[in-house]
Amino acid sequence: MLAFIINLTTYISMNKETKELILELGQKVNLVAALILKLLPKKEELQFKDQVRLLEDLKVRPVDISKLTGRTQGHVGKELVAIRKEK
Repeated sequence: MLAFIINLTTYISMNKETKELILELGQKVNLVAALILKLLPKKEELQFKDQVRLLEDLKVRPVDISKLTGRTQGHVGKELVAIRKEK
């Protein structure tokens, strides 16, 4: 997710402390995305496809989407393909 913010060349030249802060920031961004999914009212619970669409719109990586939703990477990938075909 942070790849959109920081390019590889910049990341390589950073010191260890800065890299650790970036990793921590990435974890917190993923936590916020997970909280967004959990805070939705139960009666309006999103279907899995809608959860994937929301997280993709937030630029969450597929591997992280699978961790947040508790589904396999293959299942997430299948949904992403379907979502992208709709666009």
